[in-house]
Amino acid sequence: MPRIHGASRTGAAGGGIRLFAGLMVAPLIFIAGCSSDGGKTEPGGSGGTSGGTGGGTNKKVAAGPATIAITPADGTKSVETDGVLKVDATGGKLTSVVVTDAKGKTVDGQISPDGIGWKPAAPLANGGAYTVAAKAANADGAEVTAQSKFNTKSADDTFVADFNVEPDSTWGVGAIISLKFNAPIKDKAAIERNLKVVSEPAVQGSWSWLKDLDGNDRIDYRPEKYWASGTKVNLKANLTGAKAAPGVYGKQTKDIKFTIGRSLVATADLKSKHMSVKKDGAEVEDLPISAGGPNYPTWGGTMVVLDKVDGITMDSETVGLGDAYNMKNVRHAVHLTASGTYAHGAPWNDGKFGRQNDSHGCIGLSASNAKTFFDLVTQGDPVEVVNSTDKTVKAGNGLGGWSVDWATWVKGSALGGGGSTAPPAAPAA
Repeated sequence: MPRIHGASRTGAAGGGIRLFAGLMVAPLIFIAGCSSDGGKTEPGGSGGTSGGTGGGTNKKVAAGPATIAITPADGTKSVETDGVLKVDATGGKLTSVVVTDAKGKTVDGQISPDGIGWKPAAPLANGGAYTVAAKAANADGAEVTAQSKFNTKSADDTFVADFNVEPDSTWGVGAIISLKFNAPIKDKAAIERNLKVVSEPAVQGSWSWLKDLDGNDRIDYRPEKYWASGTKVNLKANLTGAKAAPGVYGKQTKDIKFTIGRSLVATADLKSKHMSVKKDGAEVEDLPISAGGPNYPTWGGTMVVLDKVDGITMDSETVGLGDAYNMKNVRHAVHLTASGTYAHGAPWNDGKFGRQNDSHGCIGLSASNAKTFFDLVTQGDPVEVVNSTDKTVKAGNGLGGWSVDWATWVKGSALGGGGSTAPPAAPAA
């Protein structure tokens, strides 16, 4: 059966003002003054009222003034969209920070648990006008307010990502979240910083940067081990205003929730020429196969079901094999790699299943067994290929990331990787 790489199916705007070289974005600082009640302390005394003859009452020392520093300062132009805006308090705690754009929409953000800082939850939009209104109070409750208005830098160019997961979809336990970008990503840390995965139950997982089969920059996310059945996953991608390269900014914001369904794991043993299918840990099928022959061996490693179609054209011209074959309406085709590896019906190989590997790289099954496998699997189901004589499938070929060991996968993160998907802790009251 052919390894069919590339088979075909039959079935912010606005203009910011450029800052002059050397111009710094300085914070705007406000001070709240608090006056005492005028009471005096006798020299050497303990703070009683003057003129007393014993039994005087102690006076509370007034708290120092609170201050608020807003960065960028009022009137600043051409501010970077990410990593600049912040509000800090000294001598007290922030009680309120409200940031709005020109349309009055509030910018999400959170005061830090210690009350002394605030940052936005996501980058700002390019070419936007923003207003910051902040309040802080010292230990005595004396309040100060501060305001700043500024404009963000306009984008010279923009980028988007192609997301493989969709809202409310269901995936198998081998699901890998994948984003492929339509422009080179120079500042990978800036982009990764604005991607968050939260799951219930929580897992240890990591993003990892790689190249897609077509050469585009791509970032994938997977746990250390397969997901547990029933896991609820939430991907938040705040790429609007995220800076990929000088002058190049994102223009997408996504909040995608999906679910991990039942566990189904297939293991194709190229030596025994059988494929075992386990559902929720119990074997439900043992299917004879005919995989890639000596000249076209099937890749080893773990592949993930991308999609499936009952009826596809397999043309050797699309995979650089000349006119070796051109088969119409190949039935029950389960897509395993972007380069065109499938598990599918191969009735022309009857008599070889379980006995001889004789395809061009795909995993061939009898017509009836191909339908059985087709009906069992869904997107995200892992297919582990063992005892291959060929190389291991690459991470960027389909969803091949499970073929990379965990330590190497984590090293592919621009931020160190290896974090928990538990929800962030709520701020202190």
